[in-house]
Amino acid sequence: MCLRAIVLSATVVVLSIAPTAATCQTPEEQIEQFFRAGQMAMRQGQFAAAAEDFKKVLQLDPTLVEAEVNLGLACQGLLEYEQATRYLAKALRERPNLLGPNVIVGMDYVKLGSPEKGIPFLQTALKLDPSNRDAREALASSYLAQDNFGDAAEQFRRIADVNPDKSEALFKLGHEYLDLAARLAYRGAHLYRDSAWGHRFLGDLLYQRDRWQEAIDEYQKALAIEPQQPGLHAAMGNAYLHAQKFDQAEAEFRSELHLDAKSELAYLDLANLELIRNQTTAALDSLEKVWQISPEFLAVQREFPAIKISEGSLKASLSSVQQMADGPAKHFLLAALFTANNDSALADREWKSFQDEFSGAQRQMPNAVPGGQADQDPCKIHRYSRCIASLEARKHLTDSQWLLLGKARLTLRRYGPAADALAQVRGTSPENDEASYWLERTYQALGAEAYAQLEDSFPDSWRTHQLRAESYALRGSFQDALQEFQKALALRPNEPELHEALGELYLDHNDFESARGELEQTLAVDSSRTHALYLLGRIYVEQKDNEKALPYLERAVRIQPDLSEANSLLGTAYLRLGQFANAVSSLEKAAPSDHYGNVHYQLFVAYEKLGQPERARKELLRSQDLRKSHLERDQALVMGSSQPETEPQ
Repeated sequence: MCLRAIVLSATVVVLSIAPTAATCQTPEEQIEQFFRAGQMAMRQGQFAAAAEDFKKVLQLDPTLVEAEVNLGLACQGLLEYEQATRYLAKALRERPNLLGPNVIVGMDYVKLGSPEKGIPFLQTALKLDPSNRDAREALASSYLAQDNFGDAAEQFRRIADVNPDKSEALFKLGHEYLDLAARLAYRGAHLYRDSAWGHRFLGDLLYQRDRWQEAIDEYQKALAIEPQQPGLHAAMGNAYLHAQKFDQAEAEFRSELHLDAKSELAYLDLANLELIRNQTTAALDSLEKVWQISPEFLAVQREFPAIKISEGSLKASLSSVQQMADGPAKHFLLAALFTANNDSALADREWKSFQDEFSGAQRQMPNAVPGGQADQDPCKIHRYSRCIASLEARKHLTDSQWLLLGKARLTLRRYGPAADALAQVRGTSPENDEASYWLERTYQALGAEAYAQLEDSFPDSWRTHQLRAESYALRGSFQDALQEFQKALALRPNEPELHEALGELYLDHNDFESARGELEQTLAVDSSRTHALYLLGRIYVEQKDNEKALPYLERAVRIQPDLSEANSLLGTAYLRLGQFANAVSSLEKAAPSDHYGNVHYQLFVAYEKLGQPERARKELLRSQDLRKSHLERDQALVMGSSQPETEPQ
């Protein structure tokens, strides 16, 4: 919802004063006159005039709550957030059950960088109106600022639940989950940078961007710190596998099995490798080992094989496997191979046969595992359902037990409950870094699940076309992304979000004129979209037309004072124009998000120009430290941060 709409839809408290017939105005009549004038100005969007009228009312009667509320709303319309929160919070002490003011105060505290102050107001708003999306989004942002990922995720789920447009709900929910994952990954790589988990965070993110060797380097650093960490060798083996270094991949999978002879994941990865090498019998043997260790684990591996197999190898493998003795591993492998061969009917038949085998195994051994280990701890012998049940039966769980419960649920693809368990591990406990890692993986899976449901249920919706466009853009496929955005716009021609995203696509490919046209169309529909304002400012900064950039960037940070990228670019423009004091003000707001050292370098230049050598020296040292840190640059890349403007010389 745009800013003006939020203000005008808020509960404007109406003053009720009985008119009098006196010719000379009494104080009550003056109050009514100014109050009505203020309300008229509000409806016409004349917020400055409205503010003056309501101030006059309060001069006549400082206790009038109705005037206090409306003055706060007028200040909100003027983007004077500190003033707005002061007036509205004061009014809410007298009238705590006003919905609109509670929402606005909570949102403003988020923008002002004090989200913890806004939480009580937002919680009150949601008690009054549980379906209020603005309040839930602001509350989620407040929780994220406190690294409270579990409660933030709950707010995003609640927003999706009440959204009547299910394609919209799935699209937004997928985005929110992946944003949570990205935040956790960045936080983990930064917070645990000297631990094995920190390197594993970064290795996974590099892996997801097909930077195989760099991912391997990070996994090797992790292994140097913690050589016994489960899953690390398998992760490195998969990076080698995708890099087509099959001998190294096999060595890593074998190393994983040397550490844990019952690693289902390592056997599954070996089966993948063996299929690529046309070693079908060996692949089936590996899958049978997975079945022997945990039928439950194998039953949820529908994405196997995880790497493309050539058409020739696929047909040879199908022919070979069909000649082998029946069994659950054979049915599983045939289902996977038929799926890869686009033969859905045969794949479904084999999968049903596998499921029948699985159900039979569950009935025959409800409380046992292969090898007669029924009395052992189910969590240690890979009986995941029994492990989950035993942990859920306990009244109080330790951090270690919450972690174990989350990992078991994640293994069985119970993503929502897994996230709930892992989010319970917080603070500085030894389990926190590992729980953060698995929580990030869980949110990724939830995001992918939401997107898959969107594709399956609404294949022709504009949100699905937007999702495909974004996917192509991330992979650098400009023409494919452009076509999908155009299909989305054909279905939703006046959607500002689509014009904004298309404008950014053009901008990323240096088509400034097309980008400007799309972004101006965005603002014609919704003038308060801060990202569009920032992108227009970016166009002019990149074209060295800094004076034209200023109004867009200044308005962006007025609407959203905590928008770091706009503050950074605004500081650059001020610096180029010789407005050094203004540059410092903007750059200091952007400095906490400086990944590359450029913001601190520009602060160094600005402080030098202002004749403050000690501050300049500190900023230069900080800039140099950041430039030396490849980790910081990699973290910025995986978070999707673009390289900022080169600093002035």
